[in-house]
Amino acid sequence: MRDTAVNASLARFITRVCVNAESGWFVYLEAKEIFGNDFCDGHVIGITGSAAAGKSTLIDRIITELRKHQHTVVVLTIDPTERESGGSILADGMRMRDHYLDMGVFIRSFAGRGASGAIAPEIRSAINLARPFADFVIVETAGAGQGDVALAEMVNTFIALPDSRGDDVTLLKSGAHRHAHILAVNERRNSLEDKQFFALLSGVQPTFPVRAGWETKIFIVDALKGVGIEKLVREGIFAHRDFLQKKET
Repeated sequence: MRDTAVNASLARFITRVCVNAESGWFVYLEAKEIFGNDFCDGHVIGITGSAAAGKSTLIDRIITELRKHQHTVVVLTIDPTERESGGSILADGMRMRDHYLDMGVFIRSFAGRGASGAIAPEIRSAINLARPFADFVIVETAGAGQGDVALAEMVNTFIALPDSRGDDVTLLKSGAHRHAHILAVNERRNSLEDKQFFALLSGVQPTFPVRAGWETKIFIVDALKGVGIEKLVREGIFAHRDFLQKKET
């Protein structure tokens, strides 16, 4: 993204997709015709975890780190929909308010509207639309359960925040942690429990699937304090992006 006009264009394109998800491809072609060679080919990052795992706070820190490298960022967040009222409080973006005035960052929230997999019905089309507008596209699921891994197939790098209350049996079962390229243990309140879980996770890591030659990387961070974020971005996100690019050549 370069300026307010570009951000406004992306907002309008995404709104059209929200109104009619099937129009995504036609909207993409229209956007490409308008912006031509100015299009990027954004690397898509998916971030998932249970409710209150710290996903939005972690994304806020990742945005800050990416902007230090002058990368442009689109963030697409998904919030759950109330079954009775059909309404949704689109609150995830509020944790990223420090970036509201940054023209290099675009944030858009979506209501889940009952879609399975902790995603939104139009999120795939929105991702495809967002990729040409930024160097990185970050997608945050709603609070997810073990089987909510639909987003993994739509992104380049899939990051999971595992629940530190789990044990070795939990980690051996199928779940987002076994689909992730990167695992981030969010250490809250300097908890000994989180440190012990990180050690446990590291011990179980050799049992995780190796995906196209990439072995799952595990990091411990404190998203609230910003501790460990630089390492996560450099040795996790950037390393996986470079790994994928190298495989393509």
